[in-house]
Amino acid sequence: MPYRPKDIYRGRRKYRVPLTIGLFVLAFLLIGAVGMFYFLQQFLVYDQTGVRLQLPFMASETVEEPEEQVSAPAFEPVEVQVIYEAPDFSDLDLGGWEELSPTKALFVPFSDAADEMKLDAAVMGLGSEYDGVVLELKGPEGRLAWTSDCDMAVAYGTAGTMDYTETVAALHERGLTAAAQISCLADELLCTRNWPVALRTASGDTYSDGDGTYWLDPYNREVRDYISDLMGELAAMGFDEIILADLYHPVSDNAELADDGSYLSTGFRYSVTVQTAPDPVNAVCQMARRLAETMEGSGIAVSALLDEDSLLTGNGAATGQDISLFWRIFARLYCPCESWNAMTDLESAAETLNGGEIAVRFVPVCGYAPEGFESYVIVGE
Repeated sequence: MPYRPKDIYRGRRKYRVPLTIGLFVLAFLLIGAVGMFYFLQQFLVYDQTGVRLQLPFMASETVEEPEEQVSAPAFEPVEVQVIYEAPDFSDLDLGGWEELSPTKALFVPFSDAADEMKLDAAVMGLGSEYDGVVLELKGPEGRLAWTSDCDMAVAYGTAGTMDYTETVAALHERGLTAAAQISCLADELLCTRNWPVALRTASGDTYSDGDGTYWLDPYNREVRDYISDLMGELAAMGFDEIILADLYHPVSDNAELADDGSYLSTGFRYSVTVQTAPDPVNAVCQMARRLAETMEGSGIAVSALLDEDSLLTGNGAATGQDISLFWRIFARLYCPCESWNAMTDLESAAETLNGGEIAVRFVPVCGYAPEGFESYVIVGE
């Protein structure tokens, strides 16, 4: 016989009603507390004594102020300016080329030089037609290929992970030379992470050219010291030669030639006060001189990579790369050239040569070996 619902006994639930009421009361109190918390925030008063609650009916009460208030000492603003005077190049002749020999080197770009496996493959596969390599260890992006202890590299995270001491030693054991190429004034990382050292537009913005390249201020001493420190680290790893790339002043759209033939770099702002009209040649060649002087007596040759416009179009007054001064500063001048036209470029460079053999001191950078040259660097293999 089936059970009917009314025949089933159900015990009385004694605590259901009180529990339900208690939960409703608790929820009401929580909601009220949250509402009161946000409501009372409008009556909080912040003063020198701290934070206090002042309700409307307490407005008549007075609050005692501290007996004595200590104010911060007032300092008068002081303007500090670095005055940059036009340098004197009349007695400039650093030499450094006397012990040089012709070089036939393979260029290894940053992407390969900063990768241990690719670097080993490039070095191990070096053919007998070469007597050395040029490793690009800092490009316009600003990243270093090697682990650097330089303060600025550490502070702004530009250091890499490689150590080239063993690589250079292995090259020397095979009778090969090792040159390190680093970008000087083109540096995106420093310009965007440490903007006070960047070259700026007339309106004060960080300058970048039409190719999106960011440029450091050639007058800035911190920039010069940074590059000098990097050169010292490369010398300590045993490199035979340091090639300074991107050592030139970007050309302003509204720059103009002065009556004396100098190039006024209007349209830029610098981190120092220039006593005379800003001039790319003075800025770039003075920096070049100081960098080359840091390696004097070290046995390390310091060379420069020319911008194409400086030699091929005679635009050295605009880029700051005065070829006649560069010959007196650097051991060698490297220049991107078309292999078929390299001899014309050599003849143009020889017009201002101050000493040594042009065949040794002028090095065309080409896609293949130019005919009749004792020195060259091959790229693109």
